[in-house]
Amino acid sequence: MSGVSLVQATRQLPCSVVIITTQYGDESDAMTASAMFVSENPPFLVVSISKTFKTYQLIEKSHEFVINVLAGDKVNLANQLGSIHGRDIDKLTKFNVVTEKATKINSPVMCGCFANFECKVKTSLADIEGEHSIYLAEVVAHKINPGLAPLVWLNNRFYRVGNECKV
Repeated sequence: MSGVSLVQATRQLPCSVVIITTQYGDESDAMTASAMFVSENPPFLVVSISKTFKTYQLIEKSHEFVINVLAGDKVNLANQLGSIHGRDIDKLTKFNVVTEKATKINSPVMCGCFANFECKVKTSLADIEGEHSIYLAEVVAHKINPGLAPLVWLNNRFYRVGNECKV
């Protein structure tokens, strides 16, 4: 093996920066995460959520969430929502996150994002070793703001998506 640690190697996998929003009853939460595309037909995405987070508890009860793909101007919000747990505070209120009602589910949709995907959990892998649960979710509604560019995480840094590389 090379002198590169596993953590250093995995940081070379670029990923979208998303905020997962979910709600059950009067409780809501938001957390910074990443998501992965699985298929177009049916439209499936995957997220991994720590079982120690309030977001996990709410998804387990509601079986739904929104994947909000942050735009390039939302770096501060990504840092804020990723720096504190929602067990003790309402993060959406604390950080003045503007939301709107979803069209097909009850979880809040963040405004000003590059894209929003309303998702219903199809299945989960909660019994795998480790502290995370993996959710396979069906996209039941979505919207995109083509005037914005998404935010990406690579090598422990944020990047704004720019011009296409042509080969």
